[in-house]
Amino acid sequence: MLVNVSDAENILRSGHVVAIPTETVYGLAARIDSESAVGEIFSTKQRPFFDPLIVHVHSIDQAKKLSRDWNQVAEALARKFWPGPLTLVLPKSDLVSGLITSGLDSVGLRCPDHPLALQLIRKVGIALAAPSANLFGRTSPTSAEHVETEFASKVPVLDGGHSQVGIESTVVLIRGNSELSILREGQILQSQLEHELRQAGITHSWSTQVSRVESPGHLKHHYMPSVPLIYCRQIPRCEEHLRSAIETGLKTAPNEVEGIVLRRPKSLRRFIELSLSRDPRLAARELYQKLRELSVQNADVIYFVEPEAFRKGPETEQWQAIRDRLSKAATLQLDEELA
Repeated sequence: MLVNVSDAENILRSGHVVAIPTETVYGLAARIDSESAVGEIFSTKQRPFFDPLIVHVHSIDQAKKLSRDWNQVAEALARKFWPGPLTLVLPKSDLVSGLITSGLDSVGLRCPDHPLALQLIRKVGIALAAPSANLFGRTSPTSAEHVETEFASKVPVLDGGHSQVGIESTVVLIRGNSELSILREGQILQSQLEHELRQAGITHSWSTQVSRVESPGHLKHHYMPSVPLIYCRQIPRCEEHLRSAIETGLKTAPNEVEGIVLRRPKSLRRFIELSLSRDPRLAARELYQKLRELSVQNADVIYFVEPEAFRKGPETEQWQAIRDRLSKAATLQLDEELA
């Protein structure tokens, strides 16, 4: 069911959820001051409570009220990259419930770069918790049509066109005043964050010692299409070679990981290849759209062959987020099996 901004505002004020557009993907939104509405996010998505939600704000001032330690690092990065696809994870204030943060003492804050999302947050006057508007572990939606298909038109959707970025935001954990960690890759690159902090004269360091539960989308499997995706790190010699490698790989593959059931092919008769643009920004914009399109083309398996640009070249860093999404969306990753 498509709704306008006024309808969406009324739905949120009444304590229910509505799907909203952002520049990354569509989100399933609820007011952060309504625990029942936040609970509706989890039940609608069939999302486990251990997976925290990102909170969307309309301004830096609104974000400051939701963190008890808005420091110079957060200020510099928000001023440069907000509105935009960057989530900052900071110590939460008492205005953010533990249900939203899955019991963590930190909260992910983001200001989306979409006029309808910002208008809606301002009109409601309350920040919105909004994970991607899809069933847990499945491919994220980048259009209102995707959301309607995902939930059989049972979730109201504010149609804001196609998402321009196409993959989820970069998530950065800020510890104290100087230590940062990338919890999830996105369009905003670590090199861009470093450059901005240097420009601001802020001393900082990077750490890879983080807990996986500190970020949405950080599970081993996520973003999975309805048809099994096979990630090939080498080029299959032929279809029979690919079929044999898949059969070998499936013998040791688990049926379920972290509560997500991995999709297994019912047969290995029809293969269809996922191909993406050679421009990483265009590839990100088309990734989820193509996964959804290929999933309805009567194939048994979707396969993707990793391009050399993922491993070396001037744009390797720009491809990291796409590689991350594809790796997590895959039922199986093949490497030595294709040798």
